[in-house]
Amino acid sequence: MAYEGKMKYFILTNGDKNPFPQIINWSQAIDVRKLTREEYQKMPPFIQLNAKLGMDGVFPDVIAKPFLLFSRPAMEVTALYDPDIPFLFFVLFDTEKGECSSFFGPVLEEEDCLVRAPGLRQSELIFDRQKMSGIPFFRVRNGLESYAIVRMDLAESLLERKIVGLELKEVCMADRTVWNIGENS
Repeated sequence: MAYEGKMKYFILTNGDKNPFPQIINWSQAIDVRKLTREEYQKMPPFIQLNAKLGMDGVFPDVIAKPFLLFSRPAMEVTALYDPDIPFLFFVLFDTEKGECSSFFGPVLEEEDCLVRAPGLRQSELIFDRQKMSGIPFFRVRNGLESYAIVRMDLAESLLERKIVGLELKEVCMADRTVWNIGENS
């Protein structure tokens, strides 16, 4: 079913200059290929990861890399907009500082709505609105890259609650009729 709404969508990321924790040896503890709706149930219910905070580091509400993690407040807001979204439980430990924090990894549906990916002279993703289902939070793949996409109403709700670590970049939307005309010219 095509999404008929005119809601804006954003790529959810972290700011590059923020002193967020570095997750250490995560690839040995988790197979990110299983963070899909089809495979996530094969993951352990509790995943412990080592992290390094750094001198000015904090545990934010959103960690985008190497995979998406939310604090409890961010997870609860997201669940209000999509009650069916599954979450995996993670604990990050910084053994040097003796600090830890719990996180929830959302298991996002994947949508195939990408019209055009960033190229040499283009820096933005373009989505075909007709291929979108209208869900508030999903993933889009472009080769090996994966983008977490959030609908404007959910993004605003997260921002209103002062979620730390959230950075948003608007996604370009194209209607199929406009996109086809542009391709033929």
